[in-house]
Amino acid sequence: MIVEASFVFPIMFFVLLFLLYMGNMFYMRSQVDALTTQYTIAAAAECADPLLEKIETDGAVPRTIDSVQPYHSLSSGDSAVKHARSELDKKIKELGTGFFAGMNVRQYQISMNVKKGLINTTIKTDVSYQIKFPLRFLGDNNPVVLKIHSACVAPVTDTPEFIQNVDMAKDFADSSGLTEKLNKMVSSVKEFLGKGGGK
Repeated sequence: MIVEASFVFPIMFFVLLFLLYMGNMFYMRSQVDALTTQYTIAAAAECADPLLEKIETDGAVPRTIDSVQPYHSLSSGDSAVKHARSELDKKIKELGTGFFAGMNVRQYQISMNVKKGLINTTIKTDVSYQIKFPLRFLGDNNPVVLKIHSACVAPVTDTPEFIQNVDMAKDFADSSGLTEKLNKMVSSVKEFLGKGGGK
C-alpha cells in the first residue's frame, strides 16, 4: 500500500499542478484575447468616426464637424490605430500574473494595421507573446515557455458616410447629364434585345 502510494501520489500531484498551471495560462490568454478584440474594435470605431477621440478627451460633442471630410475612412485611420495600439500596450503591461507568481505576459509584440479599400476598410491586430511556467518540469534546465498568438480583425463601418457618398455620386451623375445618357443607352439595348427576341 505504501509502495503504491509512493508511486501514485507524486504522479497525481504533478498532474494536478500541471492542470492548475494550464488553467492559469488559459486565463492569461483569454485576458490578452479580450484586450486585443476590445482595442481593435475601438480603433475601427475611431477610424469610422474621427470625433470619438475628441469627445473622449473633451468630454463633450464638438459644435462643428468641419474637420470630418468625405471618405475620411479611406484617408485616415493611422491616428486611430496609433492611439488604440498605445492603449493596448499599456493594458498588457498592467496585466498581472493570474493565480501564480511569475506567469506574466512577456516579450510581446503588437502589430496593428489599417487595410484600406474602396468598398471597406479593416483593422487587423496581431499580438505575439510568451508565458513562462514558474517551475521546471521533469528535471528541465529551463522552464517551459509557451508562445501564444492573439489576432482580431474589425471592419470599419460608417453607413451614413456610405449613403452620403452614394447620394453625392448620384447627384453628380444627374447634374452632368450622365444619368440621361445611361438611360438612353439602356433603352437602346432593351429595344435591340426586344427586336432580336421577336424574330
